[in-house]
Amino acid sequence: MRTHGCAMDKRSLIKAFWSCGDNDIIEFALLRARLNRHEKEVLELILDECMTQEQASEKLNLSTRILQERWYSAINKLLSIPWVLAYAMELSKE
Repeated sequence: MRTHGCAMDKRSLIKAFWSCGDNDIIEFALLRARLNRHEKEVLELILDECMTQEQASEKLNLSTRILQERWYSAINKLLSIPWVLAYAMELSKE
């Protein structure tokens, strides 16, 4: 599975990782990725509250473009951690 080319692959990998059920490992990954407050906020709205990017951008009073930048920045930071990427790939196989 390619993870660096297609945004859909990255989204599905991050969703698999986020839904692993282990909040401690997710929090540790967030710390290791050094996400800023805005990136965390976007992840939580999209992944925890199941908002669309449009709904999240409206809630945060941001343009969709800015929200997407934060979303992809957060995904890229998380998946740049080798063990997060490997774990997400394993989870997505299940």
